[in-house]
Amino acid sequence: MGMQPVYDKSSDILRIYIEGDGKAWMRSGRPSSNPTPTNRLVHRIMAEDEKRDIAYLARPCQFIMQPDCSPYTWTFGRYDQKVINSMNEAVTKLKQQYNFKQLELIGYSGGATIALIIAASRDDVISVRTIAGNLDPEFTNNFHKVSPMPTAINPVSFANKLKRLPQIHFYGEKDPIIPKEVSDHYLKFFAHPSCIQTVVVEKASHHDGWTEKWAELLRKEAQCKTQKAHID
Repeated sequence: MGMQPVYDKSSDILRIYIEGDGKAWMRSGRPSSNPTPTNRLVHRIMAEDEKRDIAYLARPCQFIMQPDCSPYTWTFGRYDQKVINSMNEAVTKLKQQYNFKQLELIGYSGGATIALIIAASRDDVISVRTIAGNLDPEFTNNFHKVSPMPTAINPVSFANKLKRLPQIHFYGEKDPIIPKEVSDHYLKFFAHPSCIQTVVVEKASHHDGWTEKWAELLRKEAQCKTQKAHID
């Protein structure tokens, strides 16, 4: 009988990196036949992370094409309830496999959407960081004047649950896909965004300019600012 390798944890907190949408669409506007990301940004930034307890989570149908995969899964259905459920189950399995107590989620692009929705449904996520994150798919689609996604779950629907969760949203100064407007719009859903930071990363685009800065960006702590009482 095979032995499970013993994983030597260095903490009780697992940090999970969630992949972006990958190659969802062709330049022609047709769905791609394989959503596996051609840009390995998430793998590259993980190599810059000094934390030992980290894991990578691909999106459905990336790397391994399952029998129930169809282009709908990685195009119009990529943020729907079925996908959220399967990603959340995968997060739970990673946590339980090595008996971690708490989670930090880091989502790239569309992985940010998934990270926020998952965090809103759990009580073991202590922070979310996003990189060029699609924080509001409906707003982003409207901004780019592309087709709506009727079944997409939207993180802003969970603003009440997310308001107390420490979050840092990094966006690229030169990112035409997820511009500053997306972060600005997301913040409007929080009357007192004391737990939310949005940070511009100079010269970064959607795919480039992140790797060399990631170790430094990770040093920014995701934490809630304490509200000071005013005494007259």
